Amino acid sequence: MFNLFSSKRSIQKRLSFFTCILILCIIIVFGYASYLAIRNASVNSTRNRLSALTGQISAMFTQGEIAMVQPLQAAAANKAVLAFLRSNGTDSTDAVQQLLNNARKDTLEPLIELYNSSGKRILSSGDTSHNINNNVFFLSTPEQQKVQIGKIYPVHARMYFPVIAAVPNGKTVAGYLVKWRRLVSSKQEINDLSKLIGDQGTLYIGTDDNTFWTDGLKPIPAPPVDIKNLQKLITYQGPDGFPVMASAQIVPGTRWIILVSLSKDMVTKTARDFLFIVVLIGAILLAIGILSAWLMSRYITTPLKQLTNAANDMASGNYEVPINVNRKDELGILASAFNRMSTEVQQTHQALERRVEERTSELQTANEELKSFSYSVSHDLHAPLRKIKTYIQLLTAKNVHRMDEESIRFLQVIQKNSVRMEQLIDDILNLSRIGKAPLVIEETDMTALVHSVVDDSALSENDASIINIHPLHTVACDSSLLRQVWTNLFNNAVKYSQHATPRRITIDSYDNSLEIIYSIQDNGVGFNAEYSAKLFTAFERLHSNKEFEGTGIGLALVKRIIEKHNGKVWAKSELNQGATFYFSLPQT
Repeated sequence: MFNLFSSKRSIQKRLSFFTCILILCIIIVFGYASYLAIRNASVNSTRNRLSALTGQISAMFTQGEIAMVQPLQAAAANKAVLAFLRSNGTDSTDAVQQLLNNARKDTLEPLIELYNSSGKRILSSGDTSHNINNNVFFLSTPEQQKVQIGKIYPVHARMYFPVIAAVPNGKTVAGYLVKWRRLVSSKQEINDLSKLIGDQGTLYIGTDDNTFWTDGLKPIPAPPVDIKNLQKLITYQGPDGFPVMASAQIVPGTRWIILVSLSKDMVTKTARDFLFIVVLIGAILLAIGILSAWLMSRYITTPLKQLTNAANDMASGNYEVPINVNRKDELGILASAFNRMSTEVQQTHQALERRVEERTSELQTANEELKSFSYSVSHDLHAPLRKIKTYIQLLTAKNVHRMDEESIRFLQVIQKNSVRMEQLIDDILNLSRIGKAPLVIEETDMTALVHSVVDDSALSENDASIINIHPLHTVACDSSLLRQVWTNLFNNAVKYSQHATPRRITIDSYDNSLEIIYSIQDNGVGFNAEYSAKLFTAFERLHSNKEFEGTGIGLALVKRIIEKHNGKVWAKSELNQGATFYFSLPQT
């Protein structure tokens, strides 16, 4: 994804990608938000619909309940039943038996029973082979409730429920008249209810203790109904394994709960259909956006390409390529400004070329003068110095017995300073020649080079110095110039550690992946790090010439050679703690 916006890609591609991603993000956010809104609206509508359906069906069941309980309630109010119960089954037996026989309308009511107030059955009518009464049902009906529809009980692959009517005895209950009725539902009845509920809707009937549920034809697993919170919308896996949304409600006057469920797929179908339409429209808009972004980016980037090509031509030295952009917008203004800049740059370039030619001519003249000066220095100064040295040597040899000690010392001082002057002239000439000669780059065994420098040094064979030369990295360089670098650095280390006992000098190198860094460390007098910047400046010295002799050119020469190799040189030290000099050379 991030590679699409890489600066290596053209603005045209990046602008097209950005526009497309922006359109796609808008479509996704808008589509998903709309989908959620429609889905939530569908769920809320379904909740209201299920609540209304359970209310309607509950009312239907209530009407059926009235039709079932009214005859039984009339039978329970018969005086013969009350007399029978008061006599504990001895009075009006035939009349009550006949009453029970007449109360059974058809085969759907296989049994009717009469219980006393203690819950003991004292009379029945019908088929008792099913032993329906062995199923424990709740008989402690409150006195104020005269009729009740009891729970549903499975018996021999069939389902029965009791209709219970209390036998009044003033303000008390003398007993209970219980008529068992078979729960029978046909597919036609279920289809009729389905028309009321709607496609993919189902009605389930259960008991208020959640122990038994049926779809009207057979028992089913109990749904996760919260008896204490029946107003809550229920979502669960239906008996067929598909997710459903349902609402439950208790049928007044009964121990039944009705539950109406609808397929969740059907509820969210509208939202899914909308999402599909959004995706389809989004794909069309994305295609249009891609085309529009490409055309727009092309319209913008074409003049930018012209500007880029013109800038490249200008960088190559061609200043006579005008940009023809016939536009009045910002790009047209930019093109006009670029053309004006090109003209000014061309004029400035021509003026600079003239000045460069003039400066080059002046530089050539200066170089000729410098060559003449170098020759003069080399010839005119060296010759007198050589004569001075020769005459001093002759004068000393001829008159050594006739001169006093002070005169001899004067001659020795003149001789010594003549040598120092000659060395200073040579160093200045070497420093001036460094920038002129081209580098001769070759792979150089730096370890062998340093060993050669140490072997050629002025250290005597009996010198007690400890010289540690670690294996050094090979590097591509001008070996003759690097030999001069190592000679100056080593002689510098020897000179400033001459008072150390024993003198220790360590030479090492390491590779930091970009360059090779070399170091030479001594245990000499060191220097104040505050003035380290002066070390590599010609004629700058941190110690007096009386302490340590020198021309002040050696380290400046080192810096000039290393910088010519595109390297760096630096030093670290503390007074009386020795010094470490470093220089780096780039790897090829």
